[in-house]
Amino acid sequence: MPKHVSRRARAKAPTAANPLLRSGIVGLMVACGVAAVDLAFTDMAQAQSPATPVPGTKPATAGQGSANGPANGTAQKQDPVLLTADQVTFDEVNSLVTASGNVELAQGKRSVRADKITYNQKTKVVTATGKIRLVEPSGDIVFADYAELTDDLKDVFIENIRVLMTDNGRMAGTEGERREGRLTRVNRGVYSPCDLCKEDPTRPPLWQIRAVRIVHDNEEHEVRYRDATMEIFGIPVAYTPYLSHPDPSVDRKSGFLTPSFGNNSNLGAILKTHYYWDIGPDQDATFDLHYYSQQGPLLGGQYRKRFENGRLELEGAITRGDGGNSNTAPKETRNRGYVAARGLFDIDETWRAGFDIKRTSDPTFLRRYYDFREDYLTSKAYVEGFRGRNYAAITGYSFQDMRYGNTIPEPVALPYAQYNALGEPGSLFGGRWSLDTSLLGVSRFQNAGPDTQRVVVQPGWERNIVSNAGFVTTLSGSVLVAGYTAQQFNSANPTTRGDDNVSRFRFFPQGQATVRYPFVRYGENSSQLIEPIGQMTFAPKLPNGRVFPNEDSLDIEFDDVNLLQPNRFTGIDRLDDGMRITYGLRTAIYGNTQGSASLFLGQSRRLTDSNAGFTGGSGLEDSVSDYVGRLDLQPADWLDVNYGFRIDHETLRPRRHSLNASAGVPLLRLSTSYTYVDQTTSRTAVTRDRVEQASFGLSSQFSNYWSIGISHSQAMEPQPGPRSSLAVLSYADECLIFQTIARRDYTVSTTGEQDGNTIFFRLVFKNVGEFKSPGLNASFLGGGSANQ
Repeated sequence: MPKHVSRRARAKAPTAANPLLRSGIVGLMVACGVAAVDLAFTDMAQAQSPATPVPGTKPATAGQGSANGPANGTAQKQDPVLLTADQVTFDEVNSLVTASGNVELAQGKRSVRADKITYNQKTKVVTATGKIRLVEPSGDIVFADYAELTDDLKDVFIENIRVLMTDNGRMAGTEGERREGRLTRVNRGVYSPCDLCKEDPTRPPLWQIRAVRIVHDNEEHEVRYRDATMEIFGIPVAYTPYLSHPDPSVDRKSGFLTPSFGNNSNLGAILKTHYYWDIGPDQDATFDLHYYSQQGPLLGGQYRKRFENGRLELEGAITRGDGGNSNTAPKETRNRGYVAARGLFDIDETWRAGFDIKRTSDPTFLRRYYDFREDYLTSKAYVEGFRGRNYAAITGYSFQDMRYGNTIPEPVALPYAQYNALGEPGSLFGGRWSLDTSLLGVSRFQNAGPDTQRVVVQPGWERNIVSNAGFVTTLSGSVLVAGYTAQQFNSANPTTRGDDNVSRFRFFPQGQATVRYPFVRYGENSSQLIEPIGQMTFAPKLPNGRVFPNEDSLDIEFDDVNLLQPNRFTGIDRLDDGMRITYGLRTAIYGNTQGSASLFLGQSRRLTDSNAGFTGGSGLEDSVSDYVGRLDLQPADWLDVNYGFRIDHETLRPRRHSLNASAGVPLLRLSTSYTYVDQTTSRTAVTRDRVEQASFGLSSQFSNYWSIGISHSQAMEPQPGPRSSLAVLSYADECLIFQTIARRDYTVSTTGEQDGNTIFFRLVFKNVGEFKSPGLNASFLGGGSANQ
C-alpha cells in the first residue's frame, strides 16, 4: 500500500558526505514518502542499515568514497535539494514517489514549481505536470504544461515551452529541451523581446523571429537560430539560414556588427562592415572595412585598453583615393588617412599624464569620410598634478588647420607650464590669497610669425565683507609680473615676422572693490530679489606705444559675463588699464516649487584715458561702454528662454543678440536659436559688417510611440539664404526603433563639394541589431548629392 504524508511536507536531502544517501532527488523523494513531516535525511540515515542503502545509492567499501564523494573521504560540497508540497505519496510496488499541490523543488539557484511532480526510481526520471515554472540560475524562467527532468534537474524535456529572459525577451515553441544545464533548445519556435498586446495576447508581437530551431547557450551566452524568418506584424519580411546574437547577460562579445549601406555622389555606393573583437575584460578592438564604388576601399579600426592606473585608445583609417571632385580640389590619387590616440595614466596620488593626438593627411579627408566639420585639429600632451588647493601642469599643443587652401602653418605651443595655488578662507587679512604662474613658449615656422617666450607671476588676494546693514563688499587685488622675449618681432604688426628681437618686462598692479546690496522679499508662493551692484577698478595707465607680443588676446567678446572682471581681454597679453566704475542691476523671482526669472543689466565707464587698445566695434572703445545684459526665463517646464544682448550706448542700436528659446508641451514644442553680431568698427559707416543667422525647430510626441521633428537653419547676413533643413519621423517602443531621416545641406565646402541631400531609414531591433537603408542620391528632391 502506498504511504501518505497528509500534511504539507518539507524535507532536505543529505550532503554527499553521508555514504548511505545520495544527495539528489532520489533520496529526497523517498524520504518524503516514508518519513513524517519535516523529517531530515540525517534522521533517516540512523534508521537504515549500511547493508541496505536507499535505492539509487551505492554502498561504500573500504578505500572507496561515497557515490558523490571522492575516494579520499573528502566530501564534495553540493547544494541540498529542498522539496515542499501539500501531499506526498510513495508507491513501494512501482517505486513511484508523487508530490502534489503547490510543489516546489529547489537546488541552489535552480528551482521547479508544478502542480504535480512524480519520481520513478527505476527510470530515474522526474515528471512534472500542471502549471510548471522552472527558474534557471541565470534568471531565465521556463514555463510549460508537461516536463521530464533528470534527478539532478539539469536535463529537461518540455512540451509547449515558453521562456522569459532577464531582459523581458521571450521564446516559445512546441517542444524544447535543456542539456547539461547549459543548452536550451526550442523546436519550431519564435523569439521576440516585444510586449504582447494587452487587449489580445494571441496577436503576433510587433516583430518576432520564427525559426526551425532556437538554441540558447548559457556558457557561450548566445542565442542561435536555424532557418530563421523575420516577421513584422506577423508578416514575413526576411529570411536567413543562420542568425545569432548575444543573450541578455552579455555586455560585449566578439563578432561582426550590423553592416550599413549608403550612397554618396562623391564616393558612390557605400558598404561599411565592422568586426568587434573582445580581447579580454580590459581591452577590445573594432575593425572597419568600408567599400566605395568611386574610390578605393577604406580600412580603419579602434583599440581600447584599460590599465590599473589608466586607459589607452587608438584609432585610425587609411585609404587610397583623390582629394575631391571639383575644380578647386586636387585630383591626385594618393594614400590618405588619419590617426588619433588618447591616453590618461595616474603616476601617483598627485600626478597623472595624458595625451590626445589627432592628425590627418589632408583637410578634406575627415569631412568626406567622417562628416567632420571643425576648422582645427588640436593635439596635446600633458602632465598635471592636484594636491589640496594646488594645481600644476606642463602641456604641449600642436594644431592642424582643416580649412582647405590655408597655407599659413599653425604654431606649436611648447611648453605651456602653469602653477596655481589658493589659500584657505580667512588665512590672510581676513581673506584668501592666490598665486598664478605660467611659462609659455610659442614657435612658428616658415616665417609665419614671431617666436615668443613668456613667463608670468601673478599673486592675488580677495575678501568678502558683509555689514550689519546688509551691504556685501568684495575687495580684491593682484599684481602681474611678466617677462617677454620674441624673435623676429615686428612691433607694427605683431602677427607677422619682422627683423628685430625684443625683450619686454611688465609690472601691472590692479585692485577692485565691488559692493552689492541685495533686497529680498519672501512671499507665499515665491521670493523676489533686487540687487544693485557697484564696482570700482584701480590700475595704472599702460605706457603709450610699448607693444608686447600678443598670443592669447587677439579677440574680445564683451558681454555680461566679463563686465565685472578685472581684465576683459581673453588673456593677459593685453590688459584693461586705468580707473573705471562699473554698475548694474540684477533682479530675479524664484518660485517655491518651480519656475524662475532673472534679468541683469550693466555698463562700465572709464575715469581715465586707456591705452588698452580696444578695437572699434568691441563695445569698449569709448570711455563709456555699451549696455550688456541677460534675461533668463523659465516659469514652468513649457517655457525656457535665454537671451543675451549688447546695445550701443550712443545710438541704442543692437550690436549683439543671442537667443535660445523653447516653448510648448511634448505634444507640440517649438524652439529657436538666433544670433546677431554687428562687427562694424565705426558708427558712421554706411556698409555694416554684420552676421545674422537663425534656426527654427518643431517637435511633437503625438502618441506614446510616434514623434516627429523638423528644423531649419537660415542665414540673413552677410550672405542670405538657407543653410540646412532636417526632418525626422521616429517610432520607439520597448523592442523597436524606426526612424526616417531627411536632410538637406545647402552649404558648399571650401573644396567645392556640395553635401546636398540625404534621406535614409534607421531600424533598430532590440538584441538583434541595427539596419540602415542606403542613403538615396536625392536629385529628385532638388539636386545635390547625398550623404549617408
